[in-house]
Amino acid sequence: MPATVPPNELHRTSSSTSDSEVASVDSVPSLTSEEEKAMYNELLKEIPVGWCVAKLINKEDIMTFKMVTGNHVYAETFKAPIAEITGRAYHELHPCLLDNDAELLKQNYQVVLTGKTNYVGSADIEEDSIGQATLRIKQVALPNQCVLVVFEELSNPILLKKKRAEMRKQLEDVMDRFLDTMLGQAGNQESKDGAWESLILRNVLSFGDISESDVLVSEEGPNQKESVITAADIGTLIKNLSEAKEEFVDEFLITFRYFITPKSLLNKLILKYISDDGDDSNPIKERLMKVFRAWIKDHFYDFNNDLDLFNTLSNFVNDHCTILKPILSKQANAMQPISDDLASPQKHANKAHRILSMFKKKTKLTDMDATSIAHQLTLLSFTRFKAIKPFELHSQSWSKEEKSRSSPNVVALVEHFNRTANLFAYEILSQHTLKKRIDTLKQIISVGWAAYGYRDFETTFTVVLALSQFVVFRLTETWKELPFTARQQWEKIAKFCDYKDNYKAYRSQLKKSINVMPYMGLFLKDLTNIEENSTLTSIGAVNYFKMRKVAQVISTIQKAQQSIFNFSKDLKILSYIQFEIPTCDENDLWEMSMACERQSDMDRSPSQQRKLMDLLGSTNLVTTSSNPIFGLKNGKSEQQS
Repeated sequence: MPATVPPNELHRTSSSTSDSEVASVDSVPSLTSEEEKAMYNELLKEIPVGWCVAKLINKEDIMTFKMVTGNHVYAETFKAPIAEITGRAYHELHPCLLDNDAELLKQNYQVVLTGKTNYVGSADIEEDSIGQATLRIKQVALPNQCVLVVFEELSNPILLKKKRAEMRKQLEDVMDRFLDTMLGQAGNQESKDGAWESLILRNVLSFGDISESDVLVSEEGPNQKESVITAADIGTLIKNLSEAKEEFVDEFLITFRYFITPKSLLNKLILKYISDDGDDSNPIKERLMKVFRAWIKDHFYDFNNDLDLFNTLSNFVNDHCTILKPILSKQANAMQPISDDLASPQKHANKAHRILSMFKKKTKLTDMDATSIAHQLTLLSFTRFKAIKPFELHSQSWSKEEKSRSSPNVVALVEHFNRTANLFAYEILSQHTLKKRIDTLKQIISVGWAAYGYRDFETTFTVVLALSQFVVFRLTETWKELPFTARQQWEKIAKFCDYKDNYKAYRSQLKKSINVMPYMGLFLKDLTNIEENSTLTSIGAVNYFKMRKVAQVISTIQKAQQSIFNFSKDLKILSYIQFEIPTCDENDLWEMSMACERQSDMDRSPSQQRKLMDLLGSTNLVTTSSNPIFGLKNGKSEQQS
C-alpha cells in the first residue's frame, strides 16, 4: 500500500474534501453576501488553471514525494480522479518528472528545501494521459514540506489570456476584500488551515498576471546603442522574432530546441501569423515570413523525420503563406531522413573487403605520397563535419547513451579521428627496425604539415595527438634521428596545437582563416563548458545568454561547413585509411613500444625527461590528457569522465 499523508500534517486531503471545498470561500467572514460567495466559487471553477499539492516525506530522498490533492482542472487534464491519487508516488503518477535528468522533480525538491517560489516557465511534457502538451508551471512552497504546482496548458494562449481577463473583470468587486481576509489569516499563526488555503488561492488567482511577455532581462550591446536580451521567457522570445534583426533569428533557430519543441514553436508562430490583422504586407507578417523562410532554408532537418510537423507546415503555407511554396517544394524534393550510417563504419565491412581485394600487396604508409594521404583524410573528415546539424551539438548529446542517433555525424567524426590517430601510432610501433620507424614518423609528420598548409586543422591535430601518445613519444632513439626538416615541421605544428592559454595559437589562426577544416574537439570542449550554465533562470526564464554562446559556437561551425576542398579521391589511400584498422588496444601498443625500445630515455627521472624534451624541441607538445576527443570511450573523453 502506498504511504499516505497524515491528515493532521496538512489541512484537507482529497479523501475528506472535494475539489470545490478546497477552493471554497465559505469560511471567509468578510464575504457576507451568499450571492457573492456563490458567484466567486463558480467563477473560480472556470479559471483554466490547474494545481496539485505534493508532500516530501523524507528530506533526504527526492523520490519520496507523495500526492496530496488537486483541483478539477488537474483531474480533468491528467484524467486522474483526486480520490484515487492521494498518497501515491508523485513521479509514478507523472513519469515526465523524470525526463531531462529529472529537472522538474529537482526543481520541486529545491522549492521545498529553500521555501522559494520557482517560475518554471513553459515546459513541453508528454504523458499517456495528456499526450504532448506545453504547460506553463509555477512551483510554490507550502507548510509541512509540501509544494504547490500551479499550471495551465498553452495550446491556445490568446484564448486563455482573453478568458482570464473576462473573469478578472467579474471578480474585481469581491477579490480585494477576499484576498485581504485570506492574507490576514495567513499572518495568523493560529490559523494554519487558512494560511494553506490562502497560499493556494493567491497563487492560482495571480498565476495569469505573469504573462509570457513579462519576463525580459537585457543589457547594453557592444555598441551601447541597443539592448541585448540575456534572459526572457518563450513568449518574449517569439515576440522578438517578429521585431528583431536577422542575427537574433539565426541564434533563435539554432538553439530553440533547448526550451521548446519544433512542434510547439511551429504552432505558436502559425497562431501569431494568422491572428495578426492585415494582409501579407503587414510588417509583422513580413518579418514572421522571414522567420519561416530561414527555418525552411537553413534548418529543414526538423521536418525530415517528422511527417506530422511537415504536414502542419505544408498546410499553413498552402492556406496562408503561398509565397513560401517554392522554397518548401525545393526542400521537400531534396528531403532525406537523417541517417546514422556514418556512425557505424562496420556496416561497410563488405565494401571494405571488395576494395582491399583489389590490392594483392599490403599497402604501406611510406609508399604513398604524404600530401595525397592528407587530402584523403581531409575528404573523409570534412564529409562528416559538413553533415553535422545544430541539434547534434545541443546538451552534449554526443556523449549520451543515444549518441549514435542524436549526434550521428559528430560521433562519426570523433571515431574517424580516433581510428586515424591509433592507425598512425600503430604504423610507427609495428616497424621492426629503427630506420623504418624513422621513415614512418617522418611520413606522418609530413601528412600533418601538408594539412596545416591548406588549413585542415582537424588532420593536423590528429597527427600531433597521435605522435604525442606516450607509447610513441617515449621512442627517444627514433626521435633523435629525425631529419632536420621533419623536426622543424614537427615543432611548428606541435606549437600550433599547444593547449596552453586555451589553445591561443590555434584560435588566433582560426579567426583569420577562410576555407578551413577546424578542429572539432575544441568546439566540443567549448560547448561542454557552456553547458555548465542552466538553460532556465531561477524565475523560469530562458537563459538567453547561454543560448547566444551556444549559437556563436555553432555559427562558427556552420561558416566552416561552407568551405570547399576539391581534392580527387584516391581509392587505394582511402581504403588504407578506412579499413586498415589495427585490432590492438592500449596494452598491445605498450608492448609494441617496449619491443621497439626496451629502455627509453623517457623512462628516466622527470628532470631527465624535461631535458630530453627540450633537446627535441617538444616542450609545447599537446598531451593526450589535455585533448577533449582523444581517448574517447563511450562518448566521453577520459578528461571529461
